[in-house]
Amino acid sequence: MRLFKANKFIVFSSILSIAISATLVLSMVLFSFNAQNTLKNQMKQAYGEMDLSVGFNMDQSNVLTPKLVNEIVQNKKVNKVSKVSIAHLNVNKMDTAIYTVGAENNYLPKSRYHFTEDLNEESVVMNKGLAKVLHAKIGDKILIENKKYTLVETVDDLTATGSAPDMLILNQKVVKSYIQAKDNRKAEATYLLIKAKNNVNTLTLANQIKSYDKDLRIDIAEQDYGVKSNLQSLHLFIVVLSVLVLIVTSLIIISNFELLLYKMRNQFAIMRSLGASTKQISKIIMIQNTVINITGISLGFILNFLSQRTLYSWVEKLFNIPTTPSEFNVGAAISISILAFIVIQLFLFVPAYRSTKVLPLKTMEENEKLNYSYSKVRVTLSKVLVGIAVFLIIGSQVLPTRGTYGPAMLLISAVLVLLAFVLVFPIWLPKILEWFFLPYGQRLFGQEFYISVKNLIPQVRKNTAIILMISSLMIIAVFGSVTLRTIQISQLEQLKKDFATPILIETRIDNSKINSMEFTKTVEELSGVKSVSNFSTLGLAELQTEGKKVDMNYAVVDLKRLQVQGLMAHLNSKTPSNGLILSERFAQQSHLKVGQTVPVGEFSNETQIVESKGTFKVIAIEKQLLNNADAYVDWNNQKLLDVIFYTLYVDSEHIKNTVNELEELKSQYPEIKISNYEQSVKEANKMFYQRWGIFILVIATLVASTMVGVFNSLANNIYSKRKEFAVLRAMGVTPKGLRKVILSQVNLYTGIGLIIGIIMGLLTTFILLLVDPGEFVIDYKVIITVSLLMLAGSTLIFWFVGNKILSQELSIELTNDNK
Repeated sequence: MRLFKANKFIVFSSILSIAISATLVLSMVLFSFNAQNTLKNQMKQAYGEMDLSVGFNMDQSNVLTPKLVNEIVQNKKVNKVSKVSIAHLNVNKMDTAIYTVGAENNYLPKSRYHFTEDLNEESVVMNKGLAKVLHAKIGDKILIENKKYTLVETVDDLTATGSAPDMLILNQKVVKSYIQAKDNRKAEATYLLIKAKNNVNTLTLANQIKSYDKDLRIDIAEQDYGVKSNLQSLHLFIVVLSVLVLIVTSLIIISNFELLLYKMRNQFAIMRSLGASTKQISKIIMIQNTVINITGISLGFILNFLSQRTLYSWVEKLFNIPTTPSEFNVGAAISISILAFIVIQLFLFVPAYRSTKVLPLKTMEENEKLNYSYSKVRVTLSKVLVGIAVFLIIGSQVLPTRGTYGPAMLLISAVLVLLAFVLVFPIWLPKILEWFFLPYGQRLFGQEFYISVKNLIPQVRKNTAIILMISSLMIIAVFGSVTLRTIQISQLEQLKKDFATPILIETRIDNSKINSMEFTKTVEELSGVKSVSNFSTLGLAELQTEGKKVDMNYAVVDLKRLQVQGLMAHLNSKTPSNGLILSERFAQQSHLKVGQTVPVGEFSNETQIVESKGTFKVIAIEKQLLNNADAYVDWNNQKLLDVIFYTLYVDSEHIKNTVNELEELKSQYPEIKISNYEQSVKEANKMFYQRWGIFILVIATLVASTMVGVFNSLANNIYSKRKEFAVLRAMGVTPKGLRKVILSQVNLYTGIGLIIGIIMGLLTTFILLLVDPGEFVIDYKVIITVSLLMLAGSTLIFWFVGNKILSQELSIELTNDNK
C-alpha cells in the first residue's frame, strides 16, 4: 500500500482508464444485446411460437378441408400444427357480435393469443376491456349465442390504433361447429398455426405447402430482413470495436504500469538484496495490478449500472434502434466485465513477469538501459514478416483460390505488417530523430528544440509504449473512418447499379416455383404499376467459336418489356426465337459480332453430357447487361430454359402506394422480397449513421483514455528529468526556453505517434480493402480532428506542467533524485 500511496497519480489514472473503457464496452455490448432481445420480444408478442400461419382469404370460397390439413400435418418439415377457427359470435348481454377465436389447448395458440388456461367446451377467455364492460369476473357465467360459458381467464387488451378490439377465445371445436352450422361447409379450420422443425427454412416450407393449393394464403412470422441483418452486423461491429478498446486500454495500462515498475524497481532490488525471493516480488506486483484492474472494472460496472437508463434512452434516440431501457442484464454484464478483466490482466502479466526474473544489480541496470538488444534480429525478422505479407497480398489477388482464401490472406498480411512495424520501430526511430529532426529541427525551431530532441533519443526504449499508444489510437481512427466511409460510398454506388427501376421484387429461395410470366401479369394489373419486366436466374450454356468452347452465363428475359422500360436498346427488327443479345465485354472476349451464328449447348443432368441446343444468332450487343449476365435470351425461346424466376423490375409513378399493394401479394407469394430504391438508400444511410455514431463515441472515449494515459506517462517522464531542467536553469536557460524544451519533447512524442499511426492506419486499411477493391475514401475530418485534439491537449496540459516545474526552488530541484 505504501508503494500505491507514493505513486497514487499513476494508480488513479490507470483505474480511471480501465473504468472509462469498461463503461464504454459494457454499454455498447449490452445495448446491442438489448436491441436484439427487444426485437425477439416484439416478435413473440405478435406471433407467439408459430413460424407460419396457413389459410385462405376470407373472400375466397376455398376452405381448409380435413384432407388438406392432414397433408400439411404429414409434411416431414412440420413439427406442430394447431387449428384455429375465426367467427363473430353474439354476446347476449351486449347484443353485439364479438370477434371470436377458436383455439386448441397447446402452446401455439396460447403463445399467439397470450392465454394460459386449457379450454373445454364450456369455458371462455376474454380481454380485460370486455370483461370490465360486462362486469364479469373469473368464474362468472357469460351467455354467448344463448349458451352459458364459464369465464376462466382474462388477457390484456390487443394493442391497435384507436380503441382496442374486443376478443373472445373458445375451444376450437365449439367455434368450428358454429361455423359449420352457419355456412353449411365442412371447414376443418379457418387457418393453421405451424411450428417448423429445427433448422428448417421457413421459406422453403412455405413453398412446399403452397404447392398443395396455389390459392393458400401463407404468412411467415419473421423479423424484418433488413432490421435483422442490420442488428447482426451492428453486433459484430460493436464486438470488434470493443476488442480494440480493450487493446488500446491495455496499452495505456501497460505504459502506466511500466512507469510504476520503473519507479519501484530500485525498491524491489533493495528487497531482493535483503533476502526477498522472486516469488514474493512476483506476488507483490501481481497483487498490485490485480487490485488496479478489479477496481477499474468494478467502477466501470457501477457507472454503467447507474447510467444505463439514461444512456440507453439517449443511444436509442441517437441511433434510432428500439431497446428496452429499463432492463439491465446483470449476468451478461458480469460476463463481459470478467472477460475485459482477463484481457487486461493478460497484458499486464508480461511487464510484471519480466520485472521479477532479474537479479538485484541486473534490475538497476535494466532500469537505466537505453538501447534495444537483438537489433539485427529484430530488423531481419521484420523484413521476413514484410516479405511474407507482400507474398500473401499478391497471392490474394492472383491465385485461383483468392475467392476462398483471399480475405484470410489479407487479414494475416495486415497483422504481419503491423507486427513488423512494432519490431523495427524502436530501432529506426532514434536514427530518424538523429538524421532528420536534429539538423532540420534546429534550423527551423531553434536551439531549444535541438536540446529536447537530443535528450529524447536515449529515452526511446523507455517511452516506446507512449508512441505506440498514440499510433494505435490513430490506426483505429483511420481504419474505422476510412472503412465506414468507403463502405457507405460503395453501398450507394452498388444500389444505383442494382436498382435499374425504382422497385425490385426478388425471390429469397433458390428453388422458386413462381411462374415468371404469370407473376409479371399479376403485378402489371396493380393500379400503381407503370411497367414491369422479368429476369431469370443465370443459366450456364456452352457456345463454340473459332474452334473453342466458351462458357456463357445467360438470363432468360422478356425482351419487349425490357425495351419498354429502357433497360436495353430497341431492336430494329422482330426478335427471332434463337436470338442472342450479348454484353460488349463477352462479345469482345469471344470475338463475336452482330449477325454471327454460333452453336450452343447445355449440360444435361439426366445424360450427364453437354447436349446441343442448336445454333443461335447474335442480334445485338449491349454495353452492359443486368446482373452481370453475358447474354439475354427471350422467354419465347423454348431451347434454353434451365432457369427459374429471380427478379421483377417494376416502374411506378407512386412508389409508396405501389409498394403497399405489392406487400399484399406476400400472402400469395411468401418467398418474395420487395425493395425500393428510396427506402434502400434511407436504410443504408441509417445503418451508416448508427455505426458512425457508435464509432465516434468509441473514438471520443479512446481519445480521452489515451490522453489520460499518455499525458500521465509523459508528465512522469518530464518530472523524472527535473534535475536536468534544473541544471539547464543554472546554466542560464530562460523559463521561456525551458518551456519550449518541454513542449517540444511532448509534442514530438505526440506528433511522431500521430504520423506513424496515420501511415500505418492507411496502409492497414488499404490492405484489408483489397478484399473488395473499389474507391478508397479517406475521412480527413476525423483524422485532423483527432490529431488536433491530441496536440492541443498536450500543449495546454504541459504548458501548466512546465510552469509548475519552473516555479520550484532551484536548490531543491538540483538535489532531486528523479525517482
